[in-house]
Formats: sequence, structure tokens, C-alpha cells
Amino acid sequence: MLATVTNFLFQAKTGYPDSWKPAFLAMQLGFLAGALAVVIRISVLLFTVDEWQQIIFWEITFATVVGIGFLLHTTGRAEVGVLLACLGGVGSATAYILLLGWDVYFHIWYLNLAILLIAVPLRGWIKWSWASAFLLIDVLMFLFVSESQPLISATPGVIQFLGVSNILGSLFLLGLPMAMYSHFLVLEREKSESLLHNIIPKDLANILREGDGVLALDNANVSVMFADIVGFTPLASKLSAREVVDLLNGIFSEFDDICRKNGIEKIKTIGDAYMAVAGLPAARADHAQVLVDVGFEFFETIKKYQTINANQLEMRIGIHSGDAVSGVIGKSKFSFDIWGDSVNLASRLESIGQPGTIHVSEETLSLLDETSLEVIPQQSEIKGKGTMRTFLIHKK
Repeated sequence: MLATVTNFLFQAKTGYPDSWKPAFLAMQLGFLAGALAVVIRISVLLFTVDEWQQIIFWEITFATVVGIGFLLHTTGRAEVGVLLACLGGVGSATAYILLLGWDVYFHIWYLNLAILLIAVPLRGWIKWSWASAFLLIDVLMFLFVSESQPLISATPGVIQFLGVSNILGSLFLLGLPMAMYSHFLVLEREKSESLLHNIIPKDLANILREGDGVLALDNANVSVMFADIVGFTPLASKLSAREVVDLLNGIFSEFDDICRKNGIEKIKTIGDAYMAVAGLPAARADHAQVLVDVGFEFFETIKKYQTINANQLEMRIGIHSGDAVSGVIGKSKFSFDIWGDSVNLASRLESIGQPGTIHVSEETLSLLDETSLEVIPQQSEIKGKGTMRTFLIHKK
């Protein structure tokens, strides 16, 4: 029973507007705090004010209006619920001022509710027209009612109690939703930045955010890797769509973890191929060595899936070291990519390599520590380059 009530009060319903969800819990707590304040006020007035009947009549009347607004808000009709609740709040404040005078500080609710309407995601013309109306009521009440004698007399202690409770209540009503909404915005910004950094390197994302939306960099001394899963296409024809996606996701997720651990920048996946680069956005002297080490880790990862899939999967890797241009392209959908001769050559080295080996250029080999490697020289025909010396490397 308690769980049902809790879910009803504090769990946004399916039809609740997405734009309102950040403030849902704070709004609900504000409603419940207001209900508690009504109960306390009624209890105090019953025992301290002789002519309490008229005050409590209007208190209950407008509390009912606010309660209907609360139910509408809770069940997903956020806009109507909040407007109705604010209308009830203004009515209650006006009744208290007319009955007990200006010194009970109910007039601050005109301003509080105007600010609340501006803060919540109402349609523009609604929030500004209603907020302006509440402020106008505040001004008119100040000009024509603030000096008037109250209709019902109350002791100074009761007046002070109501004044202090209204000041503290207004701080709670505005402070809690604002604090919770600000916290939500911080979490959303962190989530957005995390998603952005999955697409664009963190350092470059910061440059892009502060710049004019165009980012292009010349990168000297980088190493580019292409890794292709051999045997994936015939295997995929035997699997369901879900199995294909799950398999690729499993392999590439492990590749992502390996790259992240070694400070390698993943560029993209193209079908069953994986592209990565070392040496950007931050330059590093060991760009070739670390990328080769990552390649060997990729082989170890593929071995796990060879066992799972009856030894049907292997991997070819090509790596070349040189210069490249990197940048962010796209307007509504960003994409970080690299271009240049180094990229083309790395791709061609992969395509003519052998499964289970890393095919590297002479430029890459010159940057490696060969003491732990078995190096097999090749004479390779490279499209657009002719015959080149290349090397197949294994771990000893």
C-alpha cells in the first residue's frame, strides 16, 4: 500500500511532459509542504482567533482548488495543474490579506508564484501573462489595501507566526525546485558532455565549444590503424540480426576499452572494421609502439570469440605512421574524422595483410622496438603507390 502511494505521488506518469520531468519531484514536494502548512495554519487559527470561521472557510476553499491542481499535476496534466494551483494560491493570499491585514506577509506569494510560473516550462505567452497578472495584483493590493484595517483582529503573536511562516515557506517553495532543477541541469550537462566525448576527443570538444564551430588540425607524427574482422560476413549470414549486433557490440566494446586504457583515439567503425589513431589530439612519441601493442590486444580479444564461434573469426590489422589532417565535420550531427595519405595507406596495408598479423609500413617499423617482434619483410603492391617494402609482424 505504502509503495503504491509513494509511486503515485513521486513517480512521473507516462503522459507527463518530458520538459516538466526535471521539476516533477520538487513540485510534488512543494505541493505536500503546502498541504502541511495549511494544516498547521488551521490548527493555530482554531485556538488563537475568535472569528476563525471565515478565515478557515476561505482557507479550505482555496486549498481545495490547489488540491485539484495537485491531482492534475500528479496524473500528468502538468500545465493545467500548476496554473490551477497558482490560482488557488493567489486566492488564498488575497483572502488572508483582506481578513488579517498586510502584516501577515501573504503578499509575498504573488511574487513567489510569478517567479515559479516563469521558471517552469509553460508556453511563453501563458507564463508571462499569468506572471504579469500576479505582479499587477501585488501592486494593486499594495496601493489600495496595504494601509487598510483588517476585517478580523488577531494577536500580534499570530500575525508574527503567519509572517514568519510565509517567509520561510516562500524560501522552501522557490528554493527547493530551483535547487533540484539546477542539480538536474548539472547532471544533464555532464551526460551531454560524456556523450559528446564519445564522438569527439575531450580536448577538441572544448576547443569546438569555445570556437566558431569549425575545427581542423594538422597532425604530424601519428599512427593510423585499420582492423578488419576476417570471416565475419559469412558468419553473419548464419546469424539473426540481433545476434550479429550483439556479436559486433561485444567485440567493439572490448576494443573501445582497450583503446581507452592505452590513450588511443577511436575514430569510427565501418561495418566490421575498426579505425583508430595514436598521437592525437595530444602528440606522443610512442604513437607507433602503443598502437601495435593495442593491435596485439585486439588479437587476444578475437581469440575469445573464435572459441565462441567455432574458430570462424580472425583479424587483419594495418598500421602506417605519418602525417594526417583531423577535424570535426557536420552541422546537426558531428563526426570527428582524419584524412590524408597516412589513412589511405593504413587501409591498404590492412586489406592486403594476413589474418593474425599486423601489416606495417617501413615508417611504422622504424619507430618500433623490434626486440620482442618477429618481422617478416614483404614487397607489396599498394594501389596508387606501386611496390613498397612492408612488414608483417608477430609477437615472438
